[in-house]
Amino acid sequence: MEDLRRTIDDISNPRTATGRDDDTVTITNGSVGHSDAQRIQTPVAYTDEDLVELSRLGEGAGGAVHKVQDKRSGFLMARKTITTREAPMKQLLRELGMITRTKHVNIVKFYGAYISPSSSEVKVLMEYCEGGSLEAVGKRIKERGARVGEKVAGRLAEGILQGLAYLHAQKTIHRDIKPSNVLLSKQGIVKLCDFGVSGELVNSLAGTFTGTSFYMAPERICGNEYTIRSDVWSTGISLLELVQNKFPFPSDLPPIELMMYITQSDPPRLEDEPGEAEWSAEMKDFIKDTLIVSATDRPAPKTLLSHPWIVRNMQQEVNMARWIREVWGWPKPPKRKDQDRCVSSFLPFFTVRPIRSPFCNRIDILLRRRFEWFYTPFRRFQLTRWF
Repeated sequence: MEDLRRTIDDISNPRTATGRDDDTVTITNGSVGHSDAQRIQTPVAYTDEDLVELSRLGEGAGGAVHKVQDKRSGFLMARKTITTREAPMKQLLRELGMITRTKHVNIVKFYGAYISPSSSEVKVLMEYCEGGSLEAVGKRIKERGARVGEKVAGRLAEGILQGLAYLHAQKTIHRDIKPSNVLLSKQGIVKLCDFGVSGELVNSLAGTFTGTSFYMAPERICGNEYTIRSDVWSTGISLLELVQNKFPFPSDLPPIELMMYITQSDPPRLEDEPGEAEWSAEMKDFIKDTLIVSATDRPAPKTLLSHPWIVRNMQQEVNMARWIREVWGWPKPPKRKDQDRCVSSFLPFFTVRPIRSPFCNRIDILLRRRFEWFYTPFRRFQLTRWF
């Protein structure tokens, strides 16, 4: 317990709570926004009195997760509660160490941690992802009788691989990649979470049996040594389940028989469903590569980022924010009306040319209405420097 307290004391230094990598959290009209103008500092130590519990989000590795709000700033976070009597101390220290060291756009952010007054619970504060987990998104899409498109699947795959490549560079294996541990932000950005069973690589190999069995690579189920490539297998199974709206292995087998099936049978493949879904040859090849049985032949995350399917999808425009908004039925964000602002005070700084677009006509009408006495000499021209 003393090691745990020391670890939490070390990570509870004052720091800036950031909502994104490129800016800071602000309060605007009572809500949290983003700007460089005003910075909110997280306190040295949080307590239960500082936070309001809003809702339960689910279960993570070793504890329940709730949506909470800081009473002072209005900042929303996810709080994971881990019972120290149930979770091994080594696992607690590992998870705290992992989330404090990782800083990447595709890894969930860490904001702080504290121990409950009874010393029976550790509460970890992390980034709240409005888009929910890939598991919840998949259920929602299936309920609506819809499918995840190939372009969206490509962006999701790329986000997971970027996060795994970063962890690999930090000599870390996640070891529990599955749909419930892949979160999505309000902008549809992938965020890997739940490092309760993550382990450090020793000479790029690991040998402990932890994680969720049904998404495990064959070498892990068999108890063999494994590498970051085991997370690639779990990624392939998770993506295959998402796009097919079903788990890719038989659902009527008992757990032990299912694990034997995974290790002894041919890996699943992405196949077309006539009248339902058709997939490109590149996507089928990508899924095939992630599910190569031989761990030594299976590509690493960094290698798969260069796969033609990923490269092609990253070259196409995909509005992930719009996609996740439509999945959950969120209202459209209000449109800004910057085009209707008055710009007449900048007349001396503009050049002029004949009107040639509807937008220019709009500016022409606005200026005519508001500055008729001044605008008459320019009625055949429009301002072009900023438009």
